Amino acid sequence: MKRIITFLVCILFGIGIGWYFGYTRPAAKNQRELLKQYHWVRDGLGLTDADWAEMAKELPHMREDMERSDEYAAAIALAAFKNLEVNNTEGARWKLAMTVGIYYRSHSRDGNTNLLSRIERYAATNNMLSNAVYGKVDSITMPNNSLQPTATAPSVLTNK
Repeated sequence: MKRIITFLVCILFGIGIGWYFGYTRPAAKNQRELLKQYHWVRDGLGLTDADWAEMAKELPHMREDMERSDEYAAAIALAAFKNLEVNNTEGARWKLAMTVGIYYRSHSRDGNTNLLSRIERYAATNNMLSNAVYGKVDSITMPNNSLQPTATAPSVLTNK
């Protein structure tokens, strides 16, 4: 009987040690890798842990802002798409040009420099985009009342 109890204790002890090293070692390795990546990002951005904590507080607001921005982009894209569906390419071009113009005028000092330079290059070759980008409001006219809802292409500004 002593041998059976000793045998069972050894088996259970072996299972426990095997589980400990088999489970905790990979988990610790994954945690070390995650911490290494965190430190790489933190150091690369030049932020402290306190800065990360402050940013975490603002995360819900940042998500809301991104959602509003995405909604705006989707609304403009949907309006342009609807115009393209009814072969109103000028209306679609106008909506897209106005959207690019709003971005350019709002972020010409603090925006993505690569995007801003691409906008400037293309605006030099496209009159409608040039008018929208450089704010020549007297030259900007909405073609064919493209923002007015019609039976075939309802406006995205209404809830239809």
